[in-house]
Amino acid sequence: MLGHTNLITTKHYAMILDKKISEDMQILKAKFKANMQTQSKSVNY
Repeated sequence: MLGHTNLITTKHYAMILDKKISEDMQILKAKFKANMQTQSKSVNY
């Protein structure tokens, strides 16, 4: 547990954390994709 006396409170925070992690990973994925596209355009063969 996260130190809450009420299990419902812990579940609530766990759901918020899962949602936040998912949102942050989507942002990171978009940034990584944009960076890869930029790098591939700058490569001269």
